[in-house]
Amino acid sequence: MIELLEEIPVSPFLQKLIGVAVIIVGTFLVIYLSRFVLTVLIKRLTARTKTDLDDRLVAAVRHRIYLLLYLLGLSVLLDYVQLVVGEQLSPKVFEVFDGIIYGVAVFVVANALVRILSTVFQWYATTVAARTDTEVDDEFVPLVDRASKVVIYVLSVLIVLDHFNIDIKGMITVLGVGSLAIALAAQETIANMIGGFVIMIDRPFRAGDWLRLPDGLTCQVHQIGVRSTKFLTFENTLIIVPNAELMKSTVHNVTYPYPETRVRIDVGVSYASDMELVKRVMLEEAEAHPMILKEPRPFFRFLEFGDSSLNVSMFCRVPEVLDQYKAASELRTRVLNRFRKEGIEIPFPQRVVTMVEPDRPEGESR
Repeated sequence: MIELLEEIPVSPFLQKLIGVAVIIVGTFLVIYLSRFVLTVLIKRLTARTKTDLDDRLVAAVRHRIYLLLYLLGLSVLLDYVQLVVGEQLSPKVFEVFDGIIYGVAVFVVANALVRILSTVFQWYATTVAARTDTEVDDEFVPLVDRASKVVIYVLSVLIVLDHFNIDIKGMITVLGVGSLAIALAAQETIANMIGGFVIMIDRPFRAGDWLRLPDGLTCQVHQIGVRSTKFLTFENTLIIVPNAELMKSTVHNVTYPYPETRVRIDVGVSYASDMELVKRVMLEEAEAHPMILKEPRPFFRFLEFGDSSLNVSMFCRVPEVLDQYKAASELRTRVLNRFRKEGIEIPFPQRVVTMVEPDRPEGESR
């Protein structure tokens, strides 16, 4: 370029000014062309896709690309000035300006990466996570977004320090030791977060499902969080269980994959009862109840010979978990009324006590 400028029939000072003008104009021309490519050509290409993720990515990094082109042009201009007037200025001046441009460029690239990741996470949160039943991904996505920002900016700082020949080994060691200390101090929290992530991926249950916990308590999944899962009981109280403990426990999902729930009616009848009549009466009452499902059909079981009664059970299904209590109560009332009508006795526990008078010696009065 300098050789071409020397062929221009003007003074050396004007030749240098022309070189500066060429670099500046070339920089703006490249930026204009890149603006045309990003706003026109790429916009037409992204408009053909079904997702808006590519449009968001272009909008997120467009201005960062322009800024990088400005920095590139400034770097070329600085090299040109150093080449033509380097003997008149100290090399330290150019080193300082070069370091500033390099540092700004590194942080611009880091910011562009952060914007790209944030855009992807936001797109996932609004299009994918919003359609899922669990709220773990809704809380996990912002957490990963913030963690990625910290990692990228820390790496950018280390890169800039290394460019200025600053020893970063000690800093990396300190960061490693600090990270280990934080991990040890927060191992329970990390375990709960991993448990929440596993629940989000494996999905053994979802918000709204009814579970039976290891202690036998039946409750509804209210909210699945990053650290813990909240359950709502029938008493309208909230139970908070850490995800790590939940992953190590055996829980029964009452509503998934099938929401139908079994209803069991236990009763004892007298030994004088006709078992076929008892069976027919109970099944008729179950089949006539509007909340009882027709398929699978209700069925009857003769359980055992009790001390005071013949113990029997009837099994049937209702559409939802909450229906079982109302259906069971109404079925017991129907069965009791029908038993009374049919003359079927429901005995109470009986004990036969025989009074035996002890033997008395002869001559003793009674």
